[in-house]
Amino acid sequence: MKLDDRNYRIIGTGLPNFIKPDTFSEVSEGECTMTCLYREGLGNVVTTGLDHHGVRGTGKWLGITTVSAGAFHVVGLRKDSTVAAVGSNTFGACDTEDWEDIVDIAAGAMHTVGLKRDGTVVAVGFNEYGECDTASWHNVTAIGAGVFYTIALCNNGQVFTTMLDENDQPEAKHWEKIVAIAAGGHHFIGLNNEEKVFAAGSNKYGQCDTDEWVNVKAIAAGDQHSVGLCSDGTVVAIGNNENGQCDVGQWRDVKIIYAANNMTYAYIQRT
Repeated sequence: MKLDDRNYRIIGTGLPNFIKPDTFSEVSEGECTMTCLYREGLGNVVTTGLDHHGVRGTGKWLGITTVSAGAFHVVGLRKDSTVAAVGSNTFGACDTEDWEDIVDIAAGAMHTVGLKRDGTVVAVGFNEYGECDTASWHNVTAIGAGVFYTIALCNNGQVFTTMLDENDQPEAKHWEKIVAIAAGGHHFIGLNNEEKVFAAGSNKYGQCDTDEWVNVKAIAAGDQHSVGLCSDGTVVAIGNNENGQCDVGQWRDVKIIYAANNMTYAYIQRT
């Protein structure tokens, strides 16, 4: 959703000083990289952080509409529905050159996922835990990718997920009437049509303790924390708070929320 910067401003925890609402429209942060899509211009991208794997090659990209950062690679969705990728390709996470008719993308730690226009899902890269086993998925409307898993939302409100990691395989088949999903590092959350939030996966920092949340209209997930936007414009967050990413209790008049690796940010109504 594009907001009028005259009416909204960006706030955040762990947010780099160079990110301002009139500069970037989308930010994606992986373990060692942060990729930002310019709000204005030709769909160009800037990437910061470690460059051991050449991820800053995004500086030559144009016509990008969506970006997603993995641990050591970055992917971008072009206006023509193809996908650009740069960075570590040890496991083939950047082998997206033959993808077509893509409407959304998600980067896991070492794999890349694409949602096709026909509701099917393609995936390439590290597949030790089945994170690329998505060929049988259909009628998908949204996707997400964590460190070692892939998640998808279907048009009937059900959720598909691959194995979360080698020791934990949560089943989300009992979730019903889900309208939104968000993928964290080793956990994921889902929002249903009654404004309640479900969570599955690692709960080391309490990031899955969302049972008491009510009246939530939007969700986001960082590496080890979960965030919810309430109907009254306030925000709730739970999980790892080492960088203050859950210090959102004073936020008011929030329009949109985002979460990345260890940060939370939002657009709020100007007063």
